[in-house]
Amino acid sequence: MTSYNVLFVDDDENILAGMRRMLRPMRHEWQMFFAGSGAEALKILAQETFHAIVTDMRMPDMDGGMLLSEVSRRHPEMVRLILSGHSESESVMRTVGPAHQFLAKPCAPQVLIDVLRRSMALRQMLGSTAMRGLLASIKNLPTPPETYFRLVQYLGDPNASFAGAANIIERDVAMTAELLKLTNSAYFALPTRLNSALQAVRVLGFEILRSLVLQVGIFQSFGGKAKEKQMMEAVNRDSFRVAHIARRIARLEAFESARIEECFCAGMLCSIGALVLLDCLPDSFTKVKAQVISGDDPIEAEMAEFGATQFQVGAYLLGLWGFNNAIVEAVAYADRPGAQPSPTLDVSAVVHVARVLAGPFPGFSLGEANDAVGRMALDMDYLNSLRAQDRLGGWMIEASQVA
Repeated sequence: MTSYNVLFVDDDENILAGMRRMLRPMRHEWQMFFAGSGAEALKILAQETFHAIVTDMRMPDMDGGMLLSEVSRRHPEMVRLILSGHSESESVMRTVGPAHQFLAKPCAPQVLIDVLRRSMALRQMLGSTAMRGLLASIKNLPTPPETYFRLVQYLGDPNASFAGAANIIERDVAMTAELLKLTNSAYFALPTRLNSALQAVRVLGFEILRSLVLQVGIFQSFGGKAKEKQMMEAVNRDSFRVAHIARRIARLEAFESARIEECFCAGMLCSIGALVLLDCLPDSFTKVKAQVISGDDPIEAEMAEFGATQFQVGAYLLGLWGFNNAIVEAVAYADRPGAQPSPTLDVSAVVHVARVLAGPFPGFSLGEANDAVGRMALDMDYLNSLRAQDRLGGWMIEASQVA
């Protein structure tokens, strides 16, 4: 059984002693190390390979935000978690980039154990060590400059509304993911999961949202080449279309309201892996695009080039950021829902159908010249197993209603 190294950091010796007692049952799964300061933590990290770090926010000399920023620079592949009290909101905002997840302090033992276990389990989803390191090193995702500046301008409007801000954010994959990552963290301790930009904006309010955008830099304006920017814009438009098709199918199938919004959210985020690959590995992404246009299967081409599909990449990142299982699984299996079959039509199946009915992957097709190029195939065996194949005609009609 693989053992994982986890480092816990807190300047309070009593808290560290409590953690040792609390986590003693995990000693067969993890090798646990404890440090009383940021400086001590960095010394320990230099001597051993670690998989995760959990640090308190408020510490003298080097606080948790400063420590995680340094860990992110020196050991980008590590999972980085921060513990913080609600009175430290200003400090927490500084960790939006370097922290993967935020946990409220005091943190129940089982919550911490579950988060760490899930982070470790994610490693099984993505076989490529290099890709895992790349994804763990990501601080934020790129947004087309026009979208970023439109939001900045809008937030300066005295008549701005929550709905208006959400309308800009929800059309962008990166903005949606970053905002939901923050608001769904344990730090906010919300009774239910948020699955829409409007819900997230309402929770944060304009003051915090403006601070995140203008001071913290939660959103990153893309500064790459023009062709890559156009591709990014195409991915965002396509994602918005997938999300709306998924929502319409879910409504047609009479899903409960929370499930409907999960379908929309997962549909919007199922292309987040494509954005990551386009931003971090643009030459390889262009190579895959050329192979697909020449006739290769898009999923096979991605596996050959990256050792993973864009859906696996996206799901790993969303899991790392603490998104719920339904959304992570729907993204992970968007190309093959039958690989993790459910006895009933669920979010994964709806997102798969929506992704296929939305058309070819953006930029991976020849348009009307050959509409089959760059298009995923429906998992008909899975739909047949759900006895859902007869409903496909109705779903296609719903998809045709989305511009």
